[in-house]
This record gives sequence, structure tokens and C-alpha cells, in this order.
Amino acid sequence: MMRSLKGQRVLITGASGGLGQALAWVLAEQGAHVALAARRLERLQELQEALQRSGYKAVAISLDVTDADAVTYGLHRTVEALGGLDILVNNAGLAYFGSVSTMAPQAMATLVATNIYGALYTSQAAVPYLETSRGMIVNISSPLAKRAFPYVSFYAGTKSFLNAVSDGMRLELKARGIHVLTYMAPETATDLAQHTLHAPGVTLPPIRRRLADPRHVALQISRAIRHERREVMASRFFVALGLMMPGLVDWLLYHAMVRRYRHENF
Repeated sequence: MMRSLKGQRVLITGASGGLGQALAWVLAEQGAHVALAARRLERLQELQEALQRSGYKAVAISLDVTDADAVTYGLHRTVEALGGLDILVNNAGLAYFGSVSTMAPQAMATLVATNIYGALYTSQAAVPYLETSRGMIVNISSPLAKRAFPYVSFYAGTKSFLNAVSDGMRLELKARGIHVLTYMAPETATDLAQHTLHAPGVTLPPIRRRLADPRHVALQISRAIRHERREVMASRFFVALGLMMPGLVDWLLYHAMVRRYRHENF
């Protein structure tokens, strides 16, 4: 039996742009009432007003997912505004471009705080409400969790951690009526530079490959939510190739990335 999104009360973290913003539109169009959470309240309010002008129910919640007390308060405000909570989408996240061998401790701490603790804090705060509604947690991960690339390996590690926690939570929360979906989204065309940390003096390389359209990815996530999928992974070919022929993938990545950037100061 499919889950209908009509009337579902959804909290989306990292909703001020990119995939989070696209997901807010897609879920609202399918009948959900959305709470938009992020640190940039101005952009959230613009999105809230645009959704409301289109006839959808939306509220903006200023939220720093790295602050456990702020998350608890933000969930309380969300439930007050929407009358409950049915779906939590842990979408807030940061990336990092650079070598792990020279990565600053502060950058490591920032990624862990956002990508790992942020998802855990919001999930913990949401569980009592989701148990009441027999709801769902959606953790937005990455195919890199299955096969890390050079210079983004620390980011990949945070997503691998999130995948592992999702697997355990899925079973722990099943008896409480809560479903957990892990969606490993492809790299989307978004304001990536604003969400990618890097070493001082390093310029992010130009993106020459085709990136996924955020709305298309959001539609796929909404489909996975409706079907209550366990785990969905985009870009499966390269991951599968890495499992079958790891030496070949190492060679490809070395020649495509390491040799290209090895003289950079990171």
C-alpha cells in the first residue's frame, strides 16, 4: 500500500536552496504541508511566501541542526505550526573538497557536526512525534557513501556513517511504527560552492560533468517516500563497477582526479 502525501506534515532541513527547495515544491504540489528549516531565514521566508502564493501550506523555521537544543525547540515549533509531524527529511549537509592528509581539524568538526550530528539531533527530536503518526525519516545521503572519490573522501565518510546509522535505526524504530528511508542522491545542479568547504587558497575546480536537475531528484525522492522504499541509490553503475572491478575503478579515479590535482596545494 502506497503512502499518500496529501495532508502529510513534512519537515525539510536544508530547505533554503537546491535539492531542499525543490523537494519542498514537489511535496507541496502533492498535497503535503511543509516546514522549511535552515539557518538562512531570509531565503526560507521567500520560499514560504512563494509556496503560500501558490496555495500551499508552508512555514519557515530558523534552525541550526548542529545545536541540539535549537533542534528540540525547532521541532516543537514545527509541530505547533503543522499540528504534528509525519515525515522528517534530513537534507542539511556540507561537502569538502581537498585531501584528508591536509584537512584542518575545524573543517572535520564542521562536517561531522552538520552531516552526522545534525541528522542525529533532528531524528532524535522527531521520534516521539513520528511514533504518534507512524511516520517516516528520510536521510539524504550520497552514492559516495558506497564508493568514495579522491578529495571528497571525508565527506563520503560522513555519508557512510549516515547510511550505517540509517540501517540500524530502520530496525530499531520499526517496532515503534517509524519507517527509515535512505536516499543516496546524485550531485545536483545547485549552489554547491556555498555548501562546499575547502582548504584556504584552494579554488574549487570547474564542474564539467552534467549534474542532476534538483526537481527531477526531488520527484524521485517523493516516489521513494510514497512507496516506503528502504534504500535508493542513484548513479549505481559506477558503484557496481567498483564492487566488481575495484582495481579498475582505482586506476580510473587516479588518472582522472589524483594526477590532475596532485600539484594543487591541498
